[in-house]
Amino acid sequence: MIETWRFFWLIMKRTHGDRLLYSFAAFYLIASVLFVFLDPNITDFGDALWLGFNIATSIGLGDFTVTTLSARIVAVLLGLYGAVIVAYIPGLIVSYYTEKTSVTRDETIEQHYDQIMDLHTMSAEEKRKLSEQIQKENKKK
Repeated sequence: MIETWRFFWLIMKRTHGDRLLYSFAAFYLIASVLFVFLDPNITDFGDALWLGFNIATSIGLGDFTVTTLSARIVAVLLGLYGAVIVAYIPGLIVSYYTEKTSVTRDETIEQHYDQIMDLHTMSAEEKRKLSEQIQKENKKK
């Protein structure tokens, strides 16, 4: 499980997703602080965090709303940023599985290479099976 998370995090770093998530977290906190200062309806930082979460995730429960123009602008920016994050996550998952498949493929190629190096000691039947395996792998590409 730990290896899976390391691999996942490696892909995030490679795609600069870590920067995206860190900057989103920072903007989310800044937007929450701005909601408290810019809108008279939001008086508590906890409520501002809750409002920011609702906006960023597009849940929009409606228990808190912004009423001033400046707070609405911040809400729109947070909503757009949240949409980018929500769109990024499936792409990250696809990248993870693509990379994992690539690693598996590389391991298979390495295994076939080792078998090819021992061709001189293989029987005709073993050579035929190896040939079929390699052809099957080529068709998957």
